[in-house]
Amino acid sequence: MRKRLTIATVVACLFFLTGAVNTAQSQTKAPYKIGFIVPLTGYLSWLGEYMKKGAEVKVEMINKAGGVNGRPVELVTYDDQSSPEAATRHAQRLISRDGVVAIMGTGTAVVSGAVSSVANKSRVPAVIQSGYALTEKETFTFNNAHPTDFAISRPMLYFQKKGIKQVALLMPIGPLGELGSGIARKHAPTYKITIVGEEKFDVKAADVTAQLAKLRALNPQAIMAFTTGEPAALLARNMAQMGMNIPLVVSHGNATPGFLKLVAQTPTMVIVPSGKIMAIETLADNDPVKKVVAEFSRAYQAKYGEPANYYSGQQADAVALIAEALRVTKSEDPVKLRDALENIKNFAGCNGVYNMSPTDHQGTRTEDMILLTIKDGKWALLD
Repeated sequence: MRKRLTIATVVACLFFLTGAVNTAQSQTKAPYKIGFIVPLTGYLSWLGEYMKKGAEVKVEMINKAGGVNGRPVELVTYDDQSSPEAATRHAQRLISRDGVVAIMGTGTAVVSGAVSSVANKSRVPAVIQSGYALTEKETFTFNNAHPTDFAISRPMLYFQKKGIKQVALLMPIGPLGELGSGIARKHAPTYKITIVGEEKFDVKAADVTAQLAKLRALNPQAIMAFTTGEPAALLARNMAQMGMNIPLVVSHGNATPGFLKLVAQTPTMVIVPSGKIMAIETLADNDPVKKVVAEFSRAYQAKYGEPANYYSGQQADAVALIAEALRVTKSEDPVKLRDALENIKNFAGCNGVYNMSPTDHQGTRTEDMILLTIKDGKWALLD
C-alpha cells in the first residue's frame, strides 16, 4: 500500500510540475498584443468602464487556460476620450508603434468609423462594438455588436405576437433619432405594424409631455424611442405621469445596471432589447451560449463584485473572436487573421452564436437578442 501511495504521489507531482512548466513557458513567450480603444473619459465613459472590465476578465480567463497557441494575450489600451480624433491617433499608434495583431473597442458609430478607416487603410483587422453600419469596402472591419436593425425588429416581432399593430415613434433630434426612425419604418411592414405618427425631442429637455400628448391623441398601442440613459428614463416617467399605460421600447444601450436604477420604480412598461447574458437563469440547458455566458459571468462577478452586463459580455466576445482567429491561423499575418475571422462558424459567445463570412462581418441573428422588462425593481425576461 505504501509503495502504491508513493507512485501515486510521484505521478501527481510530475503532473503538477508539467502543468507549471507549460504555464511558465507560455508566460515567457512573446504575447499576442491586441489594441483596445475604449472611452474611459468623455460622455461615453460609463460605457467604457463596462467594456474595459469585460475585456480584462476575458483576457485573464484565456491566459489562465494557457493563452493562445501557448502565448499569452496582452491588451494595449488607449482612452479615446469619446472622440473620433483621439481614436484615430490611437489606432495609428497601435499599428505603427505598438505592433498589435488587431484592434478592438469603440463605443459609438462616429468613433467606430474613425477606427475602421485607419484599420482598412493599414489592412489590420478591427473588431468594433457599436451601432456602426459596415460597408462592403471595409473588408478588414468586423462588428460583433448586434446590428441596430435587430434592436428594432426584435421588439416588432414581439408586438406582432401580441397583436400590437399601431405604434408611434418618439425619437431624439439628431442622427441617432433619424437612424431609429428610418429602421423602424423599414421593418414595420414586415411585422404588419402601422406607424401612426412621430414626434421628436431634445435629449436635454426636462419634459416631453407636449410630444407625448400629441402621440396619445393618435391612440398608439406602443411607443418606440431609440434613445439611451436619462432621456429614455424621462420618457418613462412622463408616460407614467400622463397615465399612458402602453409599452415603451428604448435602445439596447439601456441594458445596463445604471439604467435599471433610473427606471426601477417607474410603473411604465419599459422594453429593452439585450443579449442573453442579462437573463442567464432563464436560458435552456441546451442553449449553446449558456456555458460561455455562465463561465464569463462567474469570473466577472468574482473579480469586480458585480454582475456582468450586455456591454461587458459584448467586449469579451471581441477578445474571444480575435483569440479564436489567432488559434486557427497560428500567425500574426493580418490577411490570414482577417480570413480566419471571416470563416468563424458556430462560435458561441455572450452575444449569440457567431457565423461569419466574407459578406457578413457581424455574424449574429435577430434571435440572438432577447427583450428585457422590469419586474419588482429587477430585470426580467419578456415572454
